[in-house]
Amino acid sequence: MALSSIASKCSLVRGVVASQRLAQGTSLFPAIGATRTMKIASARAVNDGKQVDIEFVDNTAYRFHTAWIKDAHPNLTGSDYYRKSAKTLFEVDRFTAERVEPCEDGSKLQVHFKNCSVENDVTEQYVSSWLKAFAPYVGRPLNEASKASAKPTGLPGTGSLLDDLYKNRKPWGSELKMPTFDGEAMIKDEDMQIEFLERMMDPGCALITNIGKPPGFGHTEAGIPMEEFVGKIIGRLNQHPVRATRFGVIHTQAKGELAGADYDHANPLSMHTDHSVYHGTPGYLQFMYQAQGSVFSKVCDGLAVANYMKEHHPEDYELLTTVQLTHSSRNCIYAKNGAYRRDASDADGASFELVHTHPVLTLDKDGLLEKVVQSETKRGISALPFDVYDRYMEAYKKWTNLVEQDQFKCKFDWPEHSVIVMNNWRVLHGRATVPPNTQRVMVFGYVMKTIYENRHRLLKQRQAERKNPDINDKWLTRLPNQVLTSLVH
Repeated sequence: MALSSIASKCSLVRGVVASQRLAQGTSLFPAIGATRTMKIASARAVNDGKQVDIEFVDNTAYRFHTAWIKDAHPNLTGSDYYRKSAKTLFEVDRFTAERVEPCEDGSKLQVHFKNCSVENDVTEQYVSSWLKAFAPYVGRPLNEASKASAKPTGLPGTGSLLDDLYKNRKPWGSELKMPTFDGEAMIKDEDMQIEFLERMMDPGCALITNIGKPPGFGHTEAGIPMEEFVGKIIGRLNQHPVRATRFGVIHTQAKGELAGADYDHANPLSMHTDHSVYHGTPGYLQFMYQAQGSVFSKVCDGLAVANYMKEHHPEDYELLTTVQLTHSSRNCIYAKNGAYRRDASDADGASFELVHTHPVLTLDKDGLLEKVVQSETKRGISALPFDVYDRYMEAYKKWTNLVEQDQFKCKFDWPEHSVIVMNNWRVLHGRATVPPNTQRVMVFGYVMKTIYENRHRLLKQRQAERKNPDINDKWLTRLPNQVLTSLVH
């Protein structure tokens, strides 16, 4: 766009626009109306145009590198969101800012860049809220009202838009009212999808009804409604190392599942998390679909039990968060063709080993509970040091007993054609109670943590675009999660 046509739309902002908050109260995330405080009051080029000073209407002010501003503009990317050329890396530091001025009532910043000759000059516009979001991370504070969020080494890692929810999780027990959603409605409503994904962080479980009836109850067809549903709201289910399908199927009376204790419904199954034997516990979200039959079941909040241990049995808690336990097994359930081995007796087996050594309770760098890994049936032979063995086993038995206590369990009805979804790093589950003379077919599958978090990221970006057309996909993609958080919440 020509400089004259851009300049005709711009006028110098004079004065300060007062910030306002929504009268309805506060929430965990800042109100969308808070973006008013992200408007620009004034801006100027400094140090021969090598930097730009920007003052926002909330009186914060930061100095930006001109090269960073030029390098960050979305015009340098194509429709695939990739950079158009690697050459720009070696060109951006040649640009200086000749003129900078707020426009459109401070919601935009216009920058005229010079680069040696007039032919290389270019004028770009930037969204003020986008600049404000980056300011604490890439800018130098210019007054006491401003602060820097970045350390000399930059951001601490990838982070997540769900970090605030994670840090403010609330433990629950038998009083929990299971969050419930309608599956057909969720497919059509991205805001509902966001709500569901956030409930997977806290309280960590939800029931989704109206998923649909499967075309049959065989191992390749019973899970089709669940797989299609998950594909529409999150993405593909994890692929099993051997199994032909992305979902597993359990029949209460099928011969194929008797190969393992988990599938023997006459065998009591204690409260547990899944994927305990898989290194890193790849199954973050766990989907369990009641393809046939209505049952009753129960879930337990690992966060609540861990908090109880920390408060009432701190020495035991310390052992459970530091001493390494081993879960391990040899999976012999499947044949090489991906079928259940006992249902394909003439097929060659495809056995594989699994081992995972870890604390029962994994804490993050801030000491918050990050993950629970618990499965007594898959507990291997742990190399527990001689001097801590007795004390550790007492702590582990205390923990294993506590997760079975009714005060920590939420019991719920699980109707046919519905899905119970759990955060497998937080919520434990046990064997469902099947009413007499009920034929039951249950299907299960998993989604990885990165798939879950990035789907939530995409949905929050789209939601922000609907609310503010100035912040479109070009401005919201390619941003670190820590910066994006202030733009979409």
